[in-house]
Amino acid sequence: MHADLVYAQELLSHQIAPGDLAGVIGQALKALIREAEKAQFAATDRPQQVLRRNKSARHIPNRVKREVWKRDGGRCTFVSDDGHRCESRTLIEYDPVEAVARGGRATVTGIRLRCRAHNQFTAEQTFGREFINSKRDETRRAAEAGRKLAAMRVEATERAREQDVTPWLRALGIRADEARRAAQLCDAIPDAPLEERIKFALSSRASRISRTFSPGAAAP
Repeated sequence: MHADLVYAQELLSHQIAPGDLAGVIGQALKALIREAEKAQFAATDRPQQVLRRNKSARHIPNRVKREVWKRDGGRCTFVSDDGHRCESRTLIEYDPVEAVARGGRATVTGIRLRCRAHNQFTAEQTFGREFINSKRDETRRAAEAGRKLAAMRVEATERAREQDVTPWLRALGIRADEARRAAQLCDAIPDAPLEERIKFALSSRASRISRTFSPGAAAP
């Protein structure tokens, strides 16, 4: 973080006096807010004139996001029985007035802002707590399965990198193309330790060279 701050000071040195940390932080916050607004409700000074079609019933066009956010003031619209409107501006989500499963549409009048807690509360009222809890469990299981799969892929990649003999062969002065061919031969011993794989690759390469230059062999 300190390195980022120093670098930002250097980049802004033509605009902000040295040592003016408040000026740097102010610029950084403005840039951060612009990016967050763009991600949250598609804020832009130049909206696209040609709308892209998305067939998903759950897709909310950027135009709708901008108008709904402005109309609702970036704040949850839930109103309690005593007439008190929720004041939350955190974890704000776009919520269909009529559930998508029941024909709700992503229009300005069909979308409202809700904080996550009241969004979930409304969903429980609409579909029942048991149904919503089952959906949450499905989501958690899917997320956990995704994390496990990603971890397995990372582990497989790391293992492949650790077992790759190519860099070692190159370090011994073997040409890149020859090193790759020799490394491919190690597929025959996938579970062998790295040292054994290197020896196998070297011996296989030496054997191939020997056959190439044996008496009666064609010139390479």
